[in-house]
Amino acid sequence: MSDPSLRQLRYAVGVADAHHFGRAARACFVSQPALSEQVRELETRLGVQLFERTSRGVLVTRAGEEVVERARRILREVDDLCDAAAAAAGEAGAASAGADSGGPGG
Repeated sequence: MSDPSLRQLRYAVGVADAHHFGRAARACFVSQPALSEQVRELETRLGVQLFERTSRGVLVTRAGEEVVERARRILREVDDLCDAAAAAAGEAGAASAGADSGGPGG
């Protein structure tokens, strides 16, 4: 079994928030069939049904609630990681720019 992708986790959170695949797809800027396929693949990878599809929309299953809660935490951590890396890169860039501009030829 391969690990879930961040995209799949984002889509699952989107469906849970929207309670509707079409609205989730629009919010995620992707086609509804593409979003549905990724959510189905996520469910297959995890071996659980995350959402109950009904004629009125989508209900999050008990397993889905747990997965979505964890997905939200993972996605927040990834965002924090990216922010920290960007800040470190900015600091490193500023430090190297300062060192390069100090002398002749620099």
